[in-house]
Amino acid sequence: MEGPQVRALADRIHALVAGRAVDRIDVPADRWQANVLLKHCAGRQVIRVQSRGQWLIWDFSHGISWVFFPLRQWRWSLEDPLASASPAHAPLAARSGKRPLLRLALSGGRVLTLSGRPIFLLLMTDAVLRHPALKDMGPDILDLTFTIPEWVRRIRAARPQTISRTLINPAIACGIGNELKCETLFTARLHPACPVSTLPAAALEKCLTVARQLSEAAYSRAMGNPLPLHDHPRVHDRAGEPCDLCGTPIEADHSGADGHWSWFCPTCQAPQLQPNLFARLPHAHRAFE
Repeated sequence: MEGPQVRALADRIHALVAGRAVDRIDVPADRWQANVLLKHCAGRQVIRVQSRGQWLIWDFSHGISWVFFPLRQWRWSLEDPLASASPAHAPLAARSGKRPLLRLALSGGRVLTLSGRPIFLLLMTDAVLRHPALKDMGPDILDLTFTIPEWVRRIRAARPQTISRTLINPAIACGIGNELKCETLFTARLHPACPVSTLPAAALEKCLTVARQLSEAAYSRAMGNPLPLHDHPRVHDRAGEPCDLCGTPIEADHSGADGHWSWFCPTCQAPQLQPNLFARLPHAHRAFE
């Protein structure tokens, strides 16, 4: 799940639960740690539900926060006997889940159930942004106060990497996952293996503009308000399928030691000509470092 989708999920849950007390928390009996850690939040009020990149954060009135990361498939579902059949009361996430992880009965009769196996942390609210996974995150890609000059400055100040690795570096900007990265590079016509040091500022600026447009579209779709942009991946997870623009088969390769895959069109995203003796960057298979 990408950052914009988590943000939409947070906004939808917040609208449903903010200001309500949690009457009861149920977890599977064999998850004793979850029982110990979660059940003491029963009887407390939910202050807010928010996101930070791909992290979903619940803040409670007694200074405790639940922090989730969708490492694997998950599903948030709502039961509300008093709700109408409006889109606002539809399932909160479309991904299929596994067995229930926790069920929250809220004041007013609403019941929220989380299924799946996300990363889960229980932290003091004032320490959430000091956690190692969150403390060094850059601005959210959808934060409109995050300007293009600041984006370029952060990229230039980071350790030299390929544009593929740079886009998913949360220390530069958070909220860009692997799918959004691939779609951004395709729309910007940049090969994933292009070294950032070879790209002019205009290319980096275009990346932010495109990433923000795609993020806004993803957020709107998750909120039930699709924008008139492509609602299906152009390259992501489409290896071997023809490119929508030129018909060339989509390729895929690992992007660095962390194992992220990059899908790209070798024609539409051909490496730029370089002002050196060999004229072009070598083909980038197994070289996305």
